[in-house]
Amino acid sequence: MLDPNASLYERLGGYDGVAAIVDDLLPRLLGDPSLAIYWKGKCKDSLKKDRQLIVEFLGAAFGGPVVYLGRTMKMSHEGLGITDGEWERFIVHVTETLRNQAIPDREANEFLAAADSLKAEIVETSPRIPMAHGAREAAY
Repeated sequence: MLDPNASLYERLGGYDGVAAIVDDLLPRLLGDPSLAIYWKGKCKDSLKKDRQLIVEFLGAAFGGPVVYLGRTMKMSHEGLGITDGEWERFIVHVTETLRNQAIPDREANEFLAAADSLKAEIVETSPRIPMAHGAREAAY
């Protein structure tokens, strides 16, 4: 039985557990036409590097003895124009992955809360375009 006070990293199964989650999640994301575009044009080696960076990011973020040397989430996603809808698709895949990996509810909820804490750094909202003088907004 795992120590309930152990880090999320340990409760997910350490490095191997985090890697298994990433290895389940990435094919889901790459197979989703609305999300796969973010990896379009990447060679297999670049995809391997992305996978490794995600494993290291999660390992470090969840309290493991892992060093993450990648960019911040904001820097990595800035300018991509990721929408709320795409974020929601991502969360669906994360939830399915956690279920598929038989991650217990406590750990799954912590994982999802951690993801949610990064949403503002990843999702970009378009600034409202000011209307021309005298124009009226359409009622929808």
